[in-house]
Amino acid sequence: MTVYFLNLALICVWGVLFLGPFGHFKKGKLWFIGLSFGQMFLLLWARYRVGFDYDMYAKGFVLMSRSGFSTLQYLDWEPGFVAFTKLIGLFTNSIPLYMGIIAAFCLASWGIFFYRYSRNVWLSTVLFVNLYFLYLNMNFLRQAIAVSIALFAWTFLKNRRFLPFLGLTLLASLFHTTALILLPVYLLVKLRPGMGQLLFYSYALLFFYISSEGILNLLTMVFHEEYANSVFLQGMSFFYALMPLVLLALLLLFQKQMLASHEENRYLIGLVLFGVFCMVMMSRHAILERLSYYAFGYVTLAIPALLDALKVPRPGVGRRFAPAEGEQQVDLVYSPQAWTVLVTVLAVTTLYHVMGLLENVHGVVPYLSRFFS
Repeated sequence: MTVYFLNLALICVWGVLFLGPFGHFKKGKLWFIGLSFGQMFLLLWARYRVGFDYDMYAKGFVLMSRSGFSTLQYLDWEPGFVAFTKLIGLFTNSIPLYMGIIAAFCLASWGIFFYRYSRNVWLSTVLFVNLYFLYLNMNFLRQAIAVSIALFAWTFLKNRRFLPFLGLTLLASLFHTTALILLPVYLLVKLRPGMGQLLFYSYALLFFYISSEGILNLLTMVFHEEYANSVFLQGMSFFYALMPLVLLALLLLFQKQMLASHEENRYLIGLVLFGVFCMVMMSRHAILERLSYYAFGYVTLAIPALLDALKVPRPGVGRRFAPAEGEQQVDLVYSPQAWTVLVTVLAVTTLYHVMGLLENVHGVVPYLSRFFS
């Protein structure tokens, strides 16, 4: 596990050097993103048989690269991923290079996502690691690509442009069908955060707990029969839902400030709420964890947005206000509330990270490499 903690420590070092008190470098944010995601790329590329599904994808790559484009079918894998794999197989039969290409695409997508939209790229990157999104890219490779594609739909979601949002969602679903969960999410996040939205999800959870076992048993008689009576239909520890609930509670506690700060924050709260809903459901059926990634991933933007909404004018500057055209923006700093939220988030998510590694989340422990272990 040492290599994972070293990765997190270096992210903190790059944050201090390029974004913190010593961060006077030109394009410091770009340097931070490049170094942080560059080192994570090396971590993913250099791994050897790390991740529960590593061997399955390695075997699939070898077999698909041999069969050519006569068919786009392989097991129950989606045609987009099969075509993508076969295309790589035209140029190389190297499994490390294949894994490296997937890692490069996925991590570059997250890096661009944070660079464009995060109000605190250091915190977003730490959450990316602490909340297992890094490890997702070492295990669920098809879904990792689908999530990475779906990230680019954010601008269409917040601007309510359905057709391009639909196009990207369908493209992502060609790599993993679960991406289609974003279609109902597009409608759900339009609801304004409040008691009505909470009641809706509460009733939905009640219905789910009453009827889920029968529904899933019926579905596995027709689709994915291999999951019937498997560990995937059993529940996971509620611990994995507790941490997301804490983050959601912080967002809801300060939602008034968030909504007053930026209109797009209402969509971030809605996305996190749906993601947490899915993570509570997985405490009953582990397989439903896969539905949560597309929405819960936006917590990496929502928490920095929350801290940004809790900023206050630097002491001695005066009260916070929206500057008129031509006036200089008031210098803002984190309020005591913001610092309390930040410390709480770091403590809770770091504990979540450590507990996950101890339980070998996504099969990433022990870390083995061609070069070191």
